[in-house]
Parts: sequence; structure tokens; C-alpha cells
Amino acid sequence: MRPRWKLSKAEEARLVAAIRQAEEGHRGEVVVRLERSCRGGEPLARAAQVFEELGMRRTAADTGVLLYVAVADRKTAVYAGQGVHGAAQPGFWQEVVDGLAQGFREGAPVAGLETAIERIGGLLRTAVPGEDTRGNELPDVVSQA
Repeated sequence: MRPRWKLSKAEEARLVAAIRQAEEGHRGEVVVRLERSCRGGEPLARAAQVFEELGMRRTAADTGVLLYVAVADRKTAVYAGQGVHGAAQPGFWQEVVDGLAQGFREGAPVAGLETAIERIGGLLRTAVPGEDTRGNELPDVVSQA
């Protein structure tokens, strides 16, 4: 059975709330992108492309993080801007991806996404702490294409 790939309004609201919570206490930005399938087949390459398409590199210090999911293909990736990528401990990004995949396998994709968003927010609080004087540079939405 193929997983459903569009979120209900309630699920989307849960994820937007998780994004807003994750963006508190630092200067980073979190974006979630859901697609039916992974164009090109390689999720990290597609995540890098989406990162650029969404203008995430234009944040003041390149501190955006994209959580990418190709639902029908069951492929996930995390792509971080240069201002935060190297701040993660070795294996951190893979742990986030693995946890997200586990949520999908267990039939709890929204909970898996919430956990991934929370972990990314925790990293951002360590990597780029402080008040976000520029405000919300990217919209708090779940991008679905």
C-alpha cells in the first residue's frame, strides 16, 4: 500500500506549530518540503535543488535547514545551509533522516516529522543561538509539491 502524500489541514497545522516552536531561540530557519516522488531519484540532490528553488540560501547567515520527503518513494533528506551544516556532530543529519523514516515505517509520519523538526530546532539553538533580529526570513509552512 502506498502512503498518502497530502497532509490534512490538522496535520499541516501540527507541523507548522512544530516549525514555529523549533525556530524559537536562534537565528535559523526550518522548512519542510513534501513531494510525491523524488525527481532525479537522489533525495539529497533533490533537497539541494529545492533549497535553492525556495530561496533558502538568502537567509542572512545561510542558516536554513530543509527537511525533504518524497512520500511515495519513501526517500528523505536534510539539507542545511553553510551557516549551520558543519555545526552538527558526525552522523546527526543521518540520525534525523533515520528517525523520520522510522516514523513513516511505523505509520506515524506526522509524529516522525515533528520529532525531526524538534531535533533540527535543538541543533539550531546550539549552532546559531541568539535573538533573531531579522525576524522570520522564510514562511512557516509545509511546502507540498
